[in-house]
Amino acid sequence: MASTVRVEERLHATLREISAEERRPIGQVIEDAIQRYQKEKFWQGVQDDFARLRADPVAWKDYQDEVTRWDSTAGDGLENEEPYYTPEEEQEISEHYARTYGR
Repeated sequence: MASTVRVEERLHATLREISAEERRPIGQVIEDAIQRYQKEKFWQGVQDDFARLRADPVAWKDYQDEVTRWDSTAGDGLENEEPYYTPEEEQEISEHYARTYGR
């Protein structure tokens, strides 16, 4: 189901221009813009939260101590385990990836 949204003529002209340039429907242009806006808003919130955390020396130290404790769990004891792929299989995977994705 579609809905109508009223926008100023100047914004509508901009949307038409972008839509034509990118050969995509205006609705898709708007949807992508809203998704980008939501993502930017989320990451701005994360940055703001970290700024507040850093502003409190006790809370920041507690956070850093917790991160240090979690970092120590990365030693999962698999250092001496055999590799999952043989060197030949790794080469084949790399070549396939390069052919498929041009890298």
